[in-house]
Amino acid sequence: MNRTPSRRGAIAWAVSLSLLSALPPAHAQGAAKWPSQAVRFVVPFPAGSAPDVLIRHVGARLGEKWGQGVIVDNKPGGSGVIGMNAILAAPTDGYTFGFVQGSAISVAPSTIRGVSYDFNRDFVPVTLAAVAPFMLAVPANSPYKTLADFIAAARARPQGIEVADNGRGTAPHLASALLGLQSGAQFLEVHYPGGAQAMQATLGGQTQMMVETYNVVAGNVQGGRMRVLASMGDRVEAGLEQFPLASKTVPGAVAHGWFAVIAKKGVDPQVLARLNKDMNEALLLPDVVAKSRELGTYPRPGTPEQLARYIAEDRKTWQDVLDKLNIKPE
Repeated sequence: MNRTPSRRGAIAWAVSLSLLSALPPAHAQGAAKWPSQAVRFVVPFPAGSAPDVLIRHVGARLGEKWGQGVIVDNKPGGSGVIGMNAILAAPTDGYTFGFVQGSAISVAPSTIRGVSYDFNRDFVPVTLAAVAPFMLAVPANSPYKTLADFIAAARARPQGIEVADNGRGTAPHLASALLGLQSGAQFLEVHYPGGAQAMQATLGGQTQMMVETYNVVAGNVQGGRMRVLASMGDRVEAGLEQFPLASKTVPGAVAHGWFAVIAKKGVDPQVLARLNKDMNEALLLPDVVAKSRELGTYPRPGTPEQLARYIAEDRKTWQDVLDKLNIKPE
């Protein structure tokens, strides 16, 4: 039997093949329709916290753009570990993402025993969202008028100048430790259960300085009860122009809290690209920038590659500090 296709059949087969090859892949078609349902952001913070308020504000703008709901799912606790695990447990269908703090990525795996996730293995970066530089704040009646004064006093009295933070191994503690390591000063680090207790201790004179983001100290600074000696930011942010950069006095004394959008590995890359574009545009809307500034955070959108480099550098910085402090998982 002759199985050679007829000329007409061959032409039909070739046309069908060309039409099939012209179709976009299935994932591209899905990405083009994304989002077709509500998008969820897992936030490892309690409702009402600065990052929670920020992502809700951004989410409202994204919802308007997408014509879909944006759900903020608060999963606080465990220094961000509970939220990270919730993201890891979610499906990779492109409808669950994380709006997480940097310490959950850069610090928690090295300080909390039993952390099972590995960022590079389990997650992908989408965009850096915002930074919150740490402030070095003293009581209004402090004898130290500049950071140079404070460092000089600490060098003259090793372990004799108390600095408050909100817990051993937290970002403010590590920022203070970094300042000490870079300056050659030895502070007496005093750990409190939270920022409110550290604030009261500093206002009451039990500690000489505290390290926190500006939104935490702003009320007392504006009320004349505290002064900011310096910002540990890597640049002068709008609204913080009156505070000198700590790095001008102590090179390398740069420390931020930061927040980023991440996804579980396996989400469609085209969905991630769309989210990156839309998120970055929303972060720079005037009302979002204004809200962010109220919260003491400063938009810093960018590419996934930029966030990946930022994370790698941040992890190295804090691992070096943890090693020098001999802090192990516990």
